Amino acid sequence: MYKLVTSAELQQRLAHILDTVEREFRPLTAEQLRTKPANGGWSIVECLQHLNLAERFYIRQLQHKVDKLGLVQHNPDDQVIESGLVGQLLIRIVDPKSKTKFPAPGVVRPRTATDLDPADVMGQFVELQTLLRSLLNKAVYLDWNRDKTSTLFGSWLKIRVGDMVLMLVAHTERHMAQAMRVKAGMPPALHD
Repeated sequence: MYKLVTSAELQQRLAHILDTVEREFRPLTAEQLRTKPANGGWSIVECLQHLNLAERFYIRQLQHKVDKLGLVQHNPDDQVIESGLVGQLLIRIVDPKSKTKFPAPGVVRPRTATDLDPADVMGQFVELQTLLRSLLNKAVYLDWNRDKTSTLFGSWLKIRVGDMVLMLVAHTERHMAQAMRVKAGMPPALHD
């Protein structure tokens, strides 16, 4: 995988995510967004809030690195992305196709749906994903193999920037798929 092509692909995937939110979730009522699935999993608003909590941590770190770049006026250097062991593991865990369930760390576990304001949660989600898209435009000037960020598991455990952005988008796609399953499982009276 090359950095510039991967960045463009991530941009497209994020655009699809934002389109899905507008098309599938924005028309729903607060009650629908708070509806929990029959299996007792997270509601749509809880999925989005989990993403807000987890991704805000990583997006802030990426923004800090990008802000340190200053004004960039040349074409970015391309590079082959080399995943580290920690990055590979985290990407595998959050992969939308993975059947493995990994419990969310307490710090990124959402409050119950009744305690969340769906409009606020969705607004924050759109804002964060839009910011990530914007940051990806400048992040191509970083060295995705050498530059590292901390993980939610502590500042002692770091991952490469390339792994981090791949993980963020895969994590979002995983929980968007979960939210779509919740919507699909709603009773017809709530679904329409």
